[in-house]
Amino acid sequence: MSPRRDDEGTVLVLVLGFTMVLALLVGVVVNVSAAVLARRSVSGAADGAAVAAAQALDVEALYRAGLPGERLPLSQADAQRRVAAYGAQVAPDQPGLRLTVTVDGSTASVLAVREVRLPFGRLLGLRPLRVEATARARAPVAP
Repeated sequence: MSPRRDDEGTVLVLVLGFTMVLALLVGVVVNVSAAVLARRSVSGAADGAAVAAAQALDVEALYRAGLPGERLPLSQADAQRRVAAYGAQVAPDQPGLRLTVTVDGSTASVLAVREVRLPFGRLLGLRPLRVEATARARAPVAP
């Protein structure tokens, strides 16, 4: 008769180890997915705000100089008002979103910034993720 080995409990340790690895992988996948979705939503907000800012026609400059070429001049003050209104509209879906607009003649540039808390960030010791997106828009003169 061969001597009996004491293997009791080794399967339990193996199952617990695989469960921990699987839980860690799920946490990483969920956090990466949340970061990608946040990036897409911030990018979409920046695009929408840039389009809103590109509609801020500088009427005084247009009457003073006429049509300057292929693009219409934009007003910084009106662009800021339009971006603020757009930001208030999307605020319920994106808490903490900050939109900054700058106008360079006929081009409106918008920087969108948002801090995102990852679902398992605390568990993994991660700080909130800063997500940024930039968008530009112009108001072309249509024939």
